[in-house]
Amino acid sequence: MKRILVYLSLMFILVGCSNENGDNSTKEVDITKAFVEENAEVGLTYSEVRERFGTELLADVVDNTETWLYDSTQYSGFEYDKSLEVVSFDEIKSGNLEYQLYINFIEEEAFMYSYFYLGEDGKVWQYQIIPNSDPLNIPVSL
Repeated sequence: MKRILVYLSLMFILVGCSNENGDNSTKEVDITKAFVEENAEVGLTYSEVRERFGTELLADVVDNTETWLYDSTQYSGFEYDKSLEVVSFDEIKSGNLEYQLYINFIEEEAFMYSYFYLGEDGKVWQYQIIPNSDPLNIPVSL
């Protein structure tokens, strides 16, 4: 009887600690403007950025600055030309992309965040966080 109780206890512990999807995958982060406002900080390290924002979609050095790209497509299977040098304004404006987030690093620390999204006015907006300045939220396309 004692063994049965031990086995049942272990089973309840294992079931209670298991991932409800039955796998070890991590949940994707929903990167909204509010999420960026709350989580983006100048000075975060690579690992801290990944903890908050997840794994970057694209990363490379552009103009001597390491840049990471995050995005969210509106439709499953939608493909577009991803670039660290050019924002996909047309894809955001058309609704194919929900956002693009560019994070720039200097000496392995984040120093600039640029979040591009479609505003309620139909324009593409940029929410930007840079050192020694209040965040900016400006329209960048018609």
